Amino acid sequence: MIPIAAIVPIVAIYILKKMKTNKILIIAILIASILAGCKTQQRRPKPDKDTTQRISICELTQKTCDAQPQFTTMNISKMSMSVNYGEMQFTFRSSIRIATDSILSISIQPALGIEMFRAEFTPKGFIVYDKLNRRYTENSYEYIKLSWGLDLDYKAIEALFSHRLFTPTTTNPTEICKDFRIEHIADTTSIVSNTPIGKYTQQFDIDLNTNRLTMSGLRYNNQLVMAITYSALKSFEKILFPETVYLQTTMTKTDVSATLNIEKIKFNEPLNISPISTTRYKKVGLTDLLKK
Repeated sequence: MIPIAAIVPIVAIYILKKMKTNKILIIAILIASILAGCKTQQRRPKPDKDTTQRISICELTQKTCDAQPQFTTMNISKMSMSVNYGEMQFTFRSSIRIATDSILSISIQPALGIEMFRAEFTPKGFIVYDKLNRRYTENSYEYIKLSWGLDLDYKAIEALFSHRLFTPTTTNPTEICKDFRIEHIADTTSIVSNTPIGKYTQQFDIDLNTNRLTMSGLRYNNQLVMAITYSALKSFEKILFPETVYLQTTMTKTDVSATLNIEKIKFNEPLNISPISTTRYKKVGLTDLLKK
């Protein structure tokens, strides 16, 4: 076990240098944006929706939101992330800090606990730091919308990392239930959006025993093309939170999957997110940051 643990950081550095994988690490940072940010078509739900079904879905969304973890701050200070990108695989350390409605900070530490990448999301926009090459990019969500057609919202990104129910435009259960329906497939209960998100349909799987999310995903032609699975609920300081998060997507040219194993998490304590001085950094576009 010790030799393998020692080899992992070395392999990660080798991949960084040889395989042009800034893109892979930043995929790990921005992957939530793909799910949370697809552009929603603006059209009203069908008015002839069955009233009983609508009441049922509203009850379920309300129960799910009531059971969600409630906190003002979250600090995942110790977490391992394993990424599979095509035939490549590597593991590195990472951490996530959230101050509700304020900031979400993701730190990537490929080797020896040294931070090489950081992404900070706020309601105004986001910054990605490439500390390895002393570069950074700063953008509003409007930039992503204009460039890639992704309609990002900070609340949706925060909800995804907080194990909460969301749509690209709201986290309010009263609003969510207006355009969702309940589906039962085998032993799984899901709520599925009626209005497409671009060409995709949003799906959430819910454990009726706990009213907690077990999966957030996107469907295309009734097939899941992205799924974020939450498992192994554990009590951290009396707050139930998934110990393991698994992501898999076929939306990109190369299949991507990632496993996050949470080892240490604290809630409702003051956060210390040290600022990064960009004095010696070069500001580049997001596309340029992803290329190298």
